[in-house]
Amino acid sequence: MLGWKKVRPYFRGGFRIYKGLTGFFYDVNRYIRFGGWRGEMSDPDIREYNSAMANHGLEKSLSYKNRNPNSGWKNAYKILGLLNVASKTNSITYHDKASKSTLTKFINLQENLNDSRVKDIDEKLKLYDFSSKDEHGHLAYSSYDFEKGKLSNPESFFYSRFSLREYKDMTISDKLIQRGVKLALKTPSVCNRQPWHIYHTSDKEVILTALKYQSGNRPFGDKVRNLIVVTVDLKAFFGGNEHYQHWIDGGLISMSLMYAFHSLGLATCALNWSQTPKNDKAIREVIDIKGAHTIIMMLAIGIPNKDNLVCYSSRRPLNEFFTDLHLKDKN
Repeated sequence: MLGWKKVRPYFRGGFRIYKGLTGFFYDVNRYIRFGGWRGEMSDPDIREYNSAMANHGLEKSLSYKNRNPNSGWKNAYKILGLLNVASKTNSITYHDKASKSTLTKFINLQENLNDSRVKDIDEKLKLYDFSSKDEHGHLAYSSYDFEKGKLSNPESFFYSRFSLREYKDMTISDKLIQRGVKLALKTPSVCNRQPWHIYHTSDKEVILTALKYQSGNRPFGDKVRNLIVVTVDLKAFFGGNEHYQHWIDGGLISMSLMYAFHSLGLATCALNWSQTPKNDKAIREVIDIKGAHTIIMMLAIGIPNKDNLVCYSSRRPLNEFFTDLHLKDKN
């Protein structure tokens, strides 16, 4: 028995490593199957993310006060190529229209008007008979505009958010849910690709079916009236160095969703989805989620009761999280 106690941690550790490796291989397989690394621009989803990236690059060029007059042309021609593909496939995406608008602003900059490349680009843009109703490119934004977002008491807002697991027996309207999601869409993402997809349901059968595969909700899952599944589209990521980016962007919007709903007076509880490949495959057999969409987490949403009990969840002191950044001493 004494010998088993000594070797047990190694067996347990080895099993955990094995489980981790199966998860890694599953993620790699999904990236190979669904990632945007093939660069198939005839696929509207992959082209949308490429257009978003090129458009954002051009927007950045436009946004500098003292911009380099030689900057932006690489993205300008990339956008032009993507627009050509879009017109041939007749599948115009949001960022096809957005990038055309930004490119039009770019070639009409005062410093670009005499550039020989402008005429060629302008003639080609006239061939595409689609346009965006939204504003794109860059805009003037003063310190006064930034001040509009300043909270008079930010501590009151942030410290009043708690995870709540019991709610009123009421369903939240689609309109209010969509308002919260729209607020969260201001979340930054890599090259502004906005790779998220949010699935929502208030159908009791769908909620209970989905929650059956998530173990952390068992004491209260039957009380959930609105459920969101946060996912990220693997098609948005092209290079091998981006193989973890979907988790990063997914985590960013997940927190934005929680604070957005908090600002609307709604309570949430984050439901972890660090699941085994078996469980991830199983939920996809019963819930209609696109294959390319990686599940990041679930989010229970509800209307708080007048009186509630929550976990205090005290935070460790700041000095355990915060360190001044320095260069390493080479001596």
